[in-house]
Amino acid sequence: MSDTFFTVVPYVAAGVAVAGVARRWLSRAPASSPAPVAPWTSSGRAVVGGAAIVALNHALGLLAPRVMQAFNASPGRLFTLEAVSLIGGLLLTWGLAGLTLRRAREGQWGAAGLLGLLLLQALSGVFLAVSLRWGSAWYVHVVVPYLRSVFAFQPDATLLAQAPFIVQLHTLFGMVLLALAPFIRAQPIAAPLLVTPREETAG
Repeated sequence: MSDTFFTVVPYVAAGVAVAGVARRWLSRAPASSPAPVAPWTSSGRAVVGGAAIVALNHALGLLAPRVMQAFNASPGRLFTLEAVSLIGGLLLTWGLAGLTLRRAREGQWGAAGLLGLLLLQALSGVFLAVSLRWGSAWYVHVVVPYLRSVFAFQPDATLLAQAPFIVQLHTLFGMVLLALAPFIRAQPIAAPLLVTPREETAG
C-alpha cells in the first residue's frame, strides 16, 4: 500500500468516527434504569483479560517507546514480554471465537458480525506475533512513529509502507474498527459477556 493511502485513511476513519459520535449524541434516548449485572462467562473473562494485556502492550509502546526499548534491551525481558503478549492475544482470540459462535448459533447475526470483525483483528495480531517475531521491538520503530505522526497532523507512512502486508493490514483494520465503533450499540458486546453460566451452556 502506498504512503498516500496511509496518510489519508486515519483521518477519514477519525472523521467517520466523529460523525458516528455526533449521530448517537443527537439521537440518544432518555436514560433508563441499568440492567442487573450477571456473572461473566468464561469467554467474556478471556476477552477482558486478553484485551487488557494486548491494549497495555500497544499503549506502552505508543506512549513510552523509550521505556519499551530499554525494557527490551534485555533478551530475557524481550522474550517474556513477547510470551505474555502472545498469551494475551490467544486469550482474546479464544474468547471472541466463543462469543461469535454463540451469537451465530442464537441467530443474532448483527452481534455475531461485530464480534467476527474483532476476531479477525485478533487473529491478524496473533499471526503477526507468530510469523514476525519480536513484535514489541520493531513495533516502536515502524508503527509507533507512524501513529505519532498522525496524531501530530504530519503523517509520515514511509516505514509502514515498506512493512510486510500483514502489518499494514492489521493497522488498517484497526482504523476500520475505530470508524465503526460509534455506530455500534454497546449491547451486542455487553450481552454475551454478562450472562449467567447456565445461559452460556444452554442449548
